[in-house]
Amino acid sequence: MYLADTTFLIDSLRKKTNVQTFLKNNPTEFLFTTEINVFELYLGIYSSKILAKDPELHQKRKNRMEELIQKFQVLPLGRGEIIEAAKLLGKLYRQGKPIDYRDGLVAGIAVFNNIKKILTKNKDHFNRIEELVVIQY
Repeated sequence: MYLADTTFLIDSLRKKTNVQTFLKNNPTEFLFTTEINVFELYLGIYSSKILAKDPELHQKRKNRMEELIQKFQVLPLGRGEIIEAAKLLGKLYRQGKPIDYRDGLVAGIAVFNNIKKILTKNKDHFNRIEELVVIQY
């Protein structure tokens, strides 16, 4: 089981070779993502000045993104996940190694759901979470 972080999702949308290779080499793996990652994708779509000027391109990119999201099991952000994220982030704050709260929420969701591997290019933040193994694809 792998949790796909936003970098993996974006690179998938961009049809990056490294993502295609990973998927080809791991065809039976269950892939998850989180509602936080979905939020970040939508934020990218709705904050783009280029897409704001081109409604047709905006809709096309949004449709592609939504098709991609359908290929993953999207994990929710519930009370248990929030508490797990707070524990992880609290520990990092005490150690003087804070990370972005969104990454902390993603990590909390993964740990709460017993997912140990995260697909990301953001190794600096996720490597600080002892409970996760960062897979750079």
